[in-house]
This record gives sequence, structure tokens and C-alpha cells, in this order.
Amino acid sequence: MSGYRALNPRAKRVLAIIWLAGGVATLYSLVWPLLGGHRLSVTFALLLLIICTTVADLFPVTFEQGYEITVSNVFLIGAIMIYRDDPGQAAIVAIVSTLVWQLVNRRAWFKVLTNVALPTTAVVASSTVLNLVGWRDPVHLVVGTAVMLLVYFIADTVPLTLLLASLDGRPFQVAYVSNYAGVVLELVGIEFFGLIFYIVWNESAWLSALFVVPTVILRQAYFQVERLRNDSVRALAAISDVIENRDEMTHHHTQSVSTYARRVAERLRLSPDEIWQVAVAGQLHDLGKIAVRDSILFKPGALTDAEMELMRKHCHVGYDILRHFSNLEKVATLVRAHHERYDGRGYPDGIGGTQLPIGAAIVAVADAFDAMRSDRPYRKAMPMGRALDTLKKGLGTQWHPVVGATFIQLMLEEIDAQRSDADTVINPPNVAA
Repeated sequence: MSGYRALNPRAKRVLAIIWLAGGVATLYSLVWPLLGGHRLSVTFALLLLIICTTVADLFPVTFEQGYEITVSNVFLIGAIMIYRDDPGQAAIVAIVSTLVWQLVNRRAWFKVLTNVALPTTAVVASSTVLNLVGWRDPVHLVVGTAVMLLVYFIADTVPLTLLLASLDGRPFQVAYVSNYAGVVLELVGIEFFGLIFYIVWNESAWLSALFVVPTVILRQAYFQVERLRNDSVRALAAISDVIENRDEMTHHHTQSVSTYARRVAERLRLSPDEIWQVAVAGQLHDLGKIAVRDSILFKPGALTDAEMELMRKHCHVGYDILRHFSNLEKVATLVRAHHERYDGRGYPDGIGGTQLPIGAAIVAVADAFDAMRSDRPYRKAMPMGRALDTLKKGLGTQWHPVVGATFIQLMLEEIDAQRSDADTVINPPNVAA
């Protein structure tokens, strides 16, 4: 969200609902103590929870796809259980900790409102459900806690997904699955960790302060898993760069393909996971050329049938390398299919039409365009117009019609933007003194 004015009307409506829900939740949490004969008070326990939650918020784990998680829900779930008869106190923990986090990161005003409203609504809704079910006996406590955790998960994920879906135009179901399928176990695990925190708190509030240590370990575990995942991609990309740098003419080819592919995937409004997979596939699509001899790669003339057969094996080799990485299995499939054609006449498997993965179709167009626009041992780079015309002629046969048309549109927009910039420099507007 770059700026509030730039948001589409649907996103603004969703934001208004989120803010309204947050305002109602805050007001409700303030009125509840008065109805129950309680009054809000600042205690050691409240300050401890605020500090723990704030610190957890300040150190999120950012995933390559763009989303991030924090372990602050450990303490918010604990606060809900600790103040189960007084939602106002739990709401204060959510409001203050999130507000500090947002101000430290200097977020825009509408982002501050949104990010404060979301956890406040989740905390108050969960506390209310727990109160309605009650905890007068073990059965009610277990049922109430289970329902509370479910309500918290829904309130924590659904409004944000509605907002994200409204921003990029994806269906809610698609946005929900793409945003949370990869982290659902982590989110559920954090909630259950919050229950353990509450159990420790019941024994001793002072002792629970030590719970920060295992929470930090939990956060570090998520961080290390994500770092290892990113490191594996970077290591493979480095190998791909070494292969690419064997030839001056193909230097930076994979990075260009990755950039083009990401832009097309974003324009087609693929999910964050799919965009990440397409970008990585673009970066690693030629990894299999590690098994191709230099005499074939750099041959100035046409390849013989036998040489072409060896060259085509790079799709298999790249796939075989990547499929051994659990986080790159889908990327491996895209790399294997990046030389397939929409009409089914490509290689290595001869798939096409609806069988051709959209990500592979994107990489295929990006790869072909960058190859046409680069010098090769057997030809000079094509002019932009001729390269785009070649893509246009191949829509529906060699290249996916929607993907190819989207790519061409992006390039034309880029050309128009460059012309506009040039006109601005050559003919600057008159400025009154």
C-alpha cells in the first residue's frame, strides 16, 4: 500500500470496515470493565505482557514471498487467557505493543490504524467468545479455549486477506490459500505456545518472564528455516551465474529473465508464492547447462541433431538438481517445462495448452525475448520492434497467448514511459519565475 489516495475504492471500503471493527472492539473493551465492576489499572503483569509483545513485534521473520510472521501472538493468546474476564486489559496489550511497533517503523497513518485495529479486534473477539462459553469447569475451559483459538485464527487472518484480495483483485479463496498455506502450521504452533505461556504464568508471573527465552528460540527457529531456504536459492543462483559467465554474451541473462518473469507474474496477479516461484525459476532456468559442453554452448553455427539432443537435456538436468530441494519442487517443475510450447511441440515432455504450467509459460516468453534482444555467437541482437513482432506472431502456437500478450503490453508501456521521459528532458515545461 503505497499511499491511501492511490488505493482502489474496494480496498478503501475494506479498510473502513477494519477500522470500524477495531474502533468498536476498543470501545467495547473499555466499557466491559465498567459493566463488570472492574477498572483498568496498570500493573506489573500488564507491563510485562506489553514489553514481551512489543519486543516480539519488533523482530518479525520476513519470508521471501513478502509476508512476515512474528511470535507476538504467543503473548497475546496468553493475555487473552490471563485476562479472560477483562478483555480491556488484553486489548491494551494489543493496542500499545502494535502502536509502538508501527511508530518505530514509521508506518503511514492508515497502516498504523489498520495494524492496530486487526490484533485489537482479534483479541477482543476471542476474549468475548471465551467469556460466553465460560470456564466454570474443565470441560467448558477446554471447549472455550479451543473455540477461542479458532476465533482468534479467523479474526487474525480473514480481514487481512480481504484487504490483500481487494488490493490485487484476486478472489478471496485464492488469496487466503496463497497467503497462509505455507505458514499455517507456524501460526497454529504459535497459538499453542501461547497456551503454554499461560500455564507457566499461572504458576508464577515472575517465572513466565523466563518464557521469553523459548519464545526467542522459536522465533530463531523460523528465522533459520527461512534463511536456509533463501541460502539454498542463492547458492544455486551463484552456480547458475558461474555457468552464465562462461560466455560474455549471456552475462546477466538469467537475472533479466527473472526480472521479466516477476513483472509478468505480478501483472497477471498470481499469488505471492507463485510470483516467487516464477522469479526463482527465471533465475535458475539454465542451471542444467552445467552438463552441456562449452563446444556446444558457444558453437557459432547451427547445432547438429546430436548436439541439439544434448542441449535439450539441460531441462532434465536442472529439474533433477532442483527437485531434491523440498522448497523448490514447484520451481523444478517450471524449470523442466520452460522450453515447452503452447501448441505441445516443445520439449522435453511435449505438453501444451492447459497442461502447461502458467509459470513455465511466463519463463518461456521472458527467456525467448531476452535471448532475441541479446547478441549470440550465431547472430546479432534483434531490435526491440522485431523481437516483439516475433512474440506476437507466435502467440497461441509457441507462446501462451495471454502470457505473451501481457509481456508485449508491459514492454510497450515501458517504451512509452521512456519516450515520455525523453520528451520531458528534451522539451521541459515552462516554469513561471
